[in-house]
Amino acid sequence: MRDLWNIEQYSFCDSGVEFTTEREDIQYIFDACETYCKENIKSFHDYDVLIEGSKYNGVWLETQPLGGEMYAKRNMKIALANILIFMRYQRRDGKYPGMISRKNEWDGITPHFDWMQGCFLPYPALKMYYHLGKDRAYLQMVYDSLKDYDDYLWRYRDSTGNGVLENWCIWDVGEDNCTLHMLHGLKQPENGLWGKSTPPEDYGNMPHKSPQYMGYSYAIRCVLAEASRILENGEEDAWKEKAEFVRQKAFEYLWDKEKHAFFVRDRNGEFVYALTQENIKCMYCGLFTQEMADQFIREHLLNEEEFWTPYPLPAVAANSPYFHVNAECSNCADELEKSGAAAHDLDDNSWSGPLNGLIYQRSADALMRYHHHYETVLIGEKLIKLLSKEKKFVQNYNPFTGDAANGMDGYGPTMLAALEYISILCGVNISCDKILWSCAPNMKAFTYTQNMYGHKYTLHSDGIKMYGMIDEKQVFSASCGVRIETDMHGKLLSMYGISEDAVTVSVDADEVHMETALSVNATWTIAN
Repeated sequence: MRDLWNIEQYSFCDSGVEFTTEREDIQYIFDACETYCKENIKSFHDYDVLIEGSKYNGVWLETQPLGGEMYAKRNMKIALANILIFMRYQRRDGKYPGMISRKNEWDGITPHFDWMQGCFLPYPALKMYYHLGKDRAYLQMVYDSLKDYDDYLWRYRDSTGNGVLENWCIWDVGEDNCTLHMLHGLKQPENGLWGKSTPPEDYGNMPHKSPQYMGYSYAIRCVLAEASRILENGEEDAWKEKAEFVRQKAFEYLWDKEKHAFFVRDRNGEFVYALTQENIKCMYCGLFTQEMADQFIREHLLNEEEFWTPYPLPAVAANSPYFHVNAECSNCADELEKSGAAAHDLDDNSWSGPLNGLIYQRSADALMRYHHHYETVLIGEKLIKLLSKEKKFVQNYNPFTGDAANGMDGYGPTMLAALEYISILCGVNISCDKILWSCAPNMKAFTYTQNMYGHKYTLHSDGIKMYGMIDEKQVFSASCGVRIETDMHGKLLSMYGISEDAVTVSVDADEVHMETALSVNATWTIAN
């Protein structure tokens, strides 16, 4: 009988990326990240995994399933290991370890269950099904695992029974040194973890009714519905209904209809009006409706006084009373000092205001899920500007100056986010059974090749037109300044407007010869 925990029992294809461009800033970042990411591959006994990197010698549920799957473009075996390891150490009651560590080569593996640490496993686990050649046995294992975890959430994390999930400690959400917690009497490590099966009673204003935990359950149930469709187990409609229940409850209880954003509610049921990147997590999970996403992006994400700082996406909106980067860049420095809650690593591991590589890592999928393709170009270019200026890959950066925090170099999520954004600025990005071919406006000549599934998927641009090729056979040509979606054989499916102004796009393929105006964030679906 096949041992699904044994990674050698799976069939892997070789993968890798080749990239050259006349843009020196992008080339530098690509080459550096390719090199440094390899240094984050470590042996955890049966699995070689991609650790979080920098000072974090372990894998966390909020970072590494997503980071591992992003690395599938370069190493499929590592990608699978980053998912299997969490399912393998899942407790019998369904709970995943929030963290798995191994300090030294001679130490054993240590799963940590005293906190939750978010859950960014469902979508990467589903994508791995496609990377593994649609391995049904693997998908069934994912289905069983996610079902058990969702059951755990609803059995333990709705302590009031009102249909809204809770987080019980700081590390449940992985937002260390966040003023949302510190200004309400919570500090680390005292309030970092909580391992009991009943909620805390003396943890500041905890437990929090949590938008992001509603998002995690929503994502789990969406993946369970899709897995049910593939496995034909008759549960697809039931999981869709359960997912919609979560979305409606979140909207009714945690969405402020005037502020157009999600906020936590404290143990007394009161909103805590800290406008944070938690909303981007919820977008990544798919918890927003299209209308909610449009409102949040228009009113908050692109607001220069909130999240659209010179270097965008601070962890807390810049005009929020909870915003804090340092003593000179803060809206609450005096209150924070009086609280006495700041931990020793506030400067290089803070969710109170600095940019964080993890926010960028989640943002691309969050935005494209809601057809905001143009914003991915804006953010990608800002990230390139930041990293080429600093030439350091750390966890935190100042959102106004771009200065890197004094943390260790080699932070994995920052590097993986950079590589991902390069692929959707000027390259090829394969997800499930579809391919995105992108050439952002004003991009200099480049050639990007994704080796995967025994084929070469190449996008070449001379700065005027781009040419998509599969195994050196051209499948389409198109004007630059557009993002094109195809199936795995190169058949055109959709086009997305990624230019600020409307552009005239010409496309030539075997089945399509067209010229049309494409406005910002417009989607053209190509039929027949």
